Amino acid sequence: MKKMFMHLTNFSLNKNSENYIPPTDEFLTEDNGSKRLMSSLWKHIEEQGHDVVTVKQKIIDTVRKAVITLEPYLMHMFHNKVDSDHT
Repeated sequence: MKKMFMHLTNFSLNKNSENYIPPTDEFLTEDNGSKRLMSSLWKHIEEQGHDVVTVKQKIIDTVRKAVITLEPYLMHMFHNKVDSDHT
């Protein structure tokens, strides 16, 4: 948590790459370029034989567990900030 820019998105890093392919005008209807729509990703996952509903549920479960894990840290930071702002 101390390195604020450690987790830049792929796009933040890849847009300056020599392999970056900017999206075309058909971005919403075709899979091209270095960016993809989420609907395109779900379709690809389904075409690979995976259950999209199960994948989405596993993602939600992982996010929940991450938030639960961070809750003590977040509460500590929140209370320190709120207490210092309202004293």
